[in-house]
Amino acid sequence: MIKRVPEKTCLVNLIQSLIALEVGTSVDIARSLNEREMPPKCILAACEAAMMEISELYDSGEYFIASLIMAGEIMNRVIKLVSPRIEARARGHYKGRVAIGTVRGEIHSLGKNIAGALLTAYGFDVKDLGVDVPASRYVECVRDWQPDVVGLSVLLSSCFHSLEDTVSALLEFRGTSSSPAVFISGAQVTPALKDYWGADYYAPTVFDTVRLCESLARSRRRVA
Repeated sequence: MIKRVPEKTCLVNLIQSLIALEVGTSVDIARSLNEREMPPKCILAACEAAMMEISELYDSGEYFIASLIMAGEIMNRVIKLVSPRIEARARGHYKGRVAIGTVRGEIHSLGKNIAGALLTAYGFDVKDLGVDVPASRYVECVRDWQPDVVGLSVLLSSCFHSLEDTVSALLEFRGTSSSPAVFISGAQVTPALKDYWGADYYAPTVFDTVRLCESLARSRRRVA
């Protein structure tokens, strides 16, 4: 008789395999937990713990951008596994509009794509503007689609000037209004840069992006 591995052990194994960037093993463990009806938030929490460790390894120079991309690909596959169960719970609970994209010069899209998939699963209407998006395109989106939140993604510090230009253009367009909220996200973005450029919020990870948008949605409901 094959002994069933406890779910807590599986979660630890998921964290360890993701940190080790073991694609097949990580996805297999996540699939097993999903089939055993482990709550999606528990599976994603384990992935978040792993991603935080990976971020620290990147900051210390032990991992490189390629490692972040590989980890993001694993996350993308895990999210595809659990999204149907999240969507089933979120169905009928519309939370607002979120526009996302990478700024001019930035073509790395995996983090943006994962954030978009998670936001959609949690009940947000998401407009993905794509990669290498000029500031004028974000402004057009705000004017024509009227999102509640706009997220600007950047991985490379060489694109920070584009990020600054886009934040400035969005703030100028909205004038004295506080809508849409503008947040920036990326492995090398910091709270200090958020303050310097004048963005409203900073979301270092895709999980922080979801938490931020959900918090803003709750605030809008209270005001309404």
